[in-house]
Amino acid sequence: MQPQPTKLFGTYPQTQEDLYMQRIPVFAGYITPGQLSELAQLAIEFTNATPLHLTTRQDIELHNVPKSHLQTVLDKLDAIGFSTYGAGGDNVRNITICPCCRFNPAGFDVTPLAELTRDHLQDHPIRQDMPRKFKINFAGCGRPQSRPYINDLSFIATSAATVRVIGAGSLGAKPESGIILYEQLSVNDVIPLTLAAIELFKEHGERQNRRKARLRHVRQRLGNTQFLELLNDYFLKEKDACSWPKIDLTHGRTGFQKVASVQTIAGDIDPHHTQKLTQAVQKADAHLCINFHHGIDIYAEGVFELPEQLKPFTNLPQIVACPGNTTCTNGLTDCPGLAAELSEALKDNANLKGKTIAISGCPNNCAHSAIANIGLVGRFKTIDGVRQEVYQVSLNGDNGTTDKLAEPAEIVPAKDMTKHLSELYP
Repeated sequence: MQPQPTKLFGTYPQTQEDLYMQRIPVFAGYITPGQLSELAQLAIEFTNATPLHLTTRQDIELHNVPKSHLQTVLDKLDAIGFSTYGAGGDNVRNITICPCCRFNPAGFDVTPLAELTRDHLQDHPIRQDMPRKFKINFAGCGRPQSRPYINDLSFIATSAATVRVIGAGSLGAKPESGIILYEQLSVNDVIPLTLAAIELFKEHGERQNRRKARLRHVRQRLGNTQFLELLNDYFLKEKDACSWPKIDLTHGRTGFQKVASVQTIAGDIDPHHTQKLTQAVQKADAHLCINFHHGIDIYAEGVFELPEQLKPFTNLPQIVACPGNTTCTNGLTDCPGLAAELSEALKDNANLKGKTIAISGCPNNCAHSAIANIGLVGRFKTIDGVRQEVYQVSLNGDNGTTDKLAEPAEIVPAKDMTKHLSELYP
C-alpha cells in the first residue's frame, strides 16, 4: 500500500505551523544497526537534526518534519523497509514484544508467532473501518515487560504450545486494566482469536464517542461474562472457517546477554549519537531492541564498548515522558523539560533503581502514567491567583505487568516536583 501523509500512516500535525511528526512502527522493537543509522540520517537531512524519539510501544518518531518533505520521508522509510500503515489512526497498531524474548533461554521466543500474526494482518481487509485503534502484544516469560494488561490482546507463552491470553484493557482519562480472556490457548489459535476479537470490536464498538470506543468499553458495556461468551462465539466461528498455520515455540537463544541499556531523556536521542551507537553495535555483531521505557537495549555474545557520547545515559533513572506541549496539540505541560530536570536530579538515587517515572502532559496517559510506579499527569491549576502547570501524582502501579493501577496521591506544582520526589524517595 502506497504510504501517504495521513494519520493512518503515522503522520500527525504538530503545534508549530507546517511541521509534522512521523511515527515509524518498529516491529517488536527489533531494529538493525543499518536501519537505525538510516533513520538518524533522515533526521539529520529533513528535521534539522531533531532527536529521534523512542515511544512506549517500540516505535520511533521523527519530529519537526516540514510539510514539503513529508512524502519524501515516507518514500524513504518504505525503501528502508518500514511499513507505516497502521502507525496511527483507527487501525491495528505496531505489535510489541518483550525485548528479552529472543535472548532469554529460560523463556520462550514468541517472535515467530508474532511475525505470523503480523503477516496475516498486514493487508487484511478487517483492518479497514475500525472504531478505534487496536493494540496487540506478545511475551515469553512469567513477568512480561510488554504491559499485557493495558492492551486489547496480549499473548503470554506458558509452554511451547500454549499461551495465556489477557485483553480488553486500555488507559486514557479513565484507565482500566484488562482481564484474562483464556487461561490456556493453543499457539495455533492465536490468529483466529485475533481476527475474532477485531471482528467483535468492529461490530460492537462505539462509533459516536471516541472516548468510549476501545475494546474494553465493549467489555464494560456488556459485562465480563457476556463479553467472554460473545468473544468465544466469534472465535469458534473464525477457528472453523479454514485451516490455520501450525507453529511450535522454542526457548530464547543461549549465549547472549544484555550488555548495555541506553536510557534516553524523554525518549530523545541525538541522531549523531545514534549513528555512533550503530557503528559500535555493528562492530560487536550485537543486537538492538527498543524497550518500553524510552530506552534501547543491546544484546551481545561478547564484549561491547558503548560510545563515550552515550555512557552518561547508562545510569539515568527510568523516566518516560510524552512530548507534552512542546509539539503535541493535546499537551498541557512541558513533560520533556520536567524529565530532563528529574533525570539530572535523581540519577544517583538508589531508591529509584528499577522504578519507572511516567510523565504525561494530559489525561490521555500516553506515557502510561496510570500504571507506573510513579505516575505524573499534567494539568493546569490556579494557586494563589496564579495559573500554573501542576501534576497529579499517582503511586505504586505495576507497569502493566499485573492488573494493578497506580493510586492517586497529591497534586504537585511542576516547579516543586524534583523536591517532592527527592523527599518521597530520599
